[in-house]
Amino acid sequence: MSDEVHYQSGFGNEFATEAVAGALPQGQNAPQKHPLGLYTEQFSGTPFTAPRATNRRTWTYRIRPSVTHRPYEEISSKTIRSGPFVEVPTTPNQLRWDPLPIPDGPTDFVDGIVTLGGRGTVLLDTDGSQERGHL
Repeated sequence: MSDEVHYQSGFGNEFATEAVAGALPQGQNAPQKHPLGLYTEQFSGTPFTAPRATNRRTWTYRIRPSVTHRPYEEISSKTIRSGPFVEVPTTPNQLRWDPLPIPDGPTDFVDGIVTLGGRGTVLLDTDGSQERGHL
């Protein structure tokens, strides 16, 4: 194995990587029998209305299907917020923020996400429209 690093650059390109040699099936994405006995799963990265030629997707090959995961558990949202944002009146003036403080303890990706702004409300009326007064 070479110590030389090879980078894959560019946007809109397609790449393939494998942790174990032979894990990627050759000539097809979803073989009926995977060479290493793995389960094939596809994640779509585009809306269903996108033209087929522009669809983005990820094929994964797993030891167990993702549907066998444990039930989800709610975690606290910490710095992620949703509307309505009614704690303080909204200013019409231009705003600037100092850089966010570096967390004191270990922080994963999700806990590092911070809500900086928002609009409206996540609540819907019974007819499916947004609540009036929060638009």
